[in-house]
Amino acid sequence: MADRSPPSTRVLQARRLLSAGAIGGHLVALIVVPTLYVLRGEAAGLTALIAAIATLAFMGIGQLVQVAMADAEPSALLLASVASYVIRVLVPAGLLVAISSDPARLAVLDRMALSISTIGVVLGWLIGEIRAFSQLRIPVFDEPTPPSN
Repeated sequence: MADRSPPSTRVLQARRLLSAGAIGGHLVALIVVPTLYVLRGEAAGLTALIAAIATLAFMGIGQLVQVAMADAEPSALLLASVASYVIRVLVPAGLLVAISSDPARLAVLDRMALSISTIGVVLGWLIGEIRAFSQLRIPVFDEPTPPSN
């Protein structure tokens, strides 16, 4: 039977950061995508949507690794975070290389919409995380240990 103990404080904090970041990123995406569609047309709206989804996935996977590893030893957390980052960079890079083998495929993308959407979603995610982090109560020192006799 699975362990049904309540999640640790670290897991709860990591979940809170994940949800705050996701809310911030989605809020920006919900504003940016339709705005770019209206202002720049269908190609810009589609490009902004693809960029927003990819950015939310990139940020979300990274934060999910943090949630999953919240109670792990620092060295294991570092390894998992770096591995997650490398995978999250290499997979889109590989797709970009494959797509860019035919420049006509990239011609349909609106570069301005891509940039605005990506930067906007990242900023929304980070603002949400920073806001949530500022409300967390994380001790900056270890609890005192009783003196040994």
